[in-house]
Amino acid sequence: MKINGQIIQSYFVCKRQTWFLLNHISFSHESDLMMRGRIVHEKTFRRERKNLILDGIAIDFKRNKRNIVIFEIKKSSKMEKSAEWQLYFYLLYLKRKGIDATGVLTYPKERKRKNIALDKDKEMQLEEIIADILRLSSEEEPPRAKRKKYCARCSYYNLCWV
Repeated sequence: MKINGQIIQSYFVCKRQTWFLLNHISFSHESDLMMRGRIVHEKTFRRERKNLILDGIAIDFKRNKRNIVIFEIKKSSKMEKSAEWQLYFYLLYLKRKGIDATGVLTYPKERKRKNIALDKDKEMQLEEIIADILRLSSEEEPPRAKRKKYCARCSYYNLCWV
């Protein structure tokens, strides 16, 4: 089972969505919301080399100064917790590859940034999250749908509510 940043992020948004992703059930990534996010991503930090891929893990971009700083670009801070854990996952992944890094969540439209550093507590919590994701992946059926304020914009809406 290959866990990636999208799966970590979805875990904090909707466990049912996570189950669909884990079971390779995906829908169009061309929704208006996805397109807006892609435009924000493309128009910001233009001088940076973006979308670095390491073993299937996609990092928005990095900077080398005294240490490595990886950036995660989001169009909105509405789902900040899920974005933070996605970035913690990337930091843990890099740590396991022998790369010590810190992270920055950036919301260009809001002119907001948040520094992220992986500590032992977050690392232990992330191990528990990964274990729960692996448990979820072995379930025969997805978790029951729970209506949330963003369900109407989700690409899985029809699988849950129609």
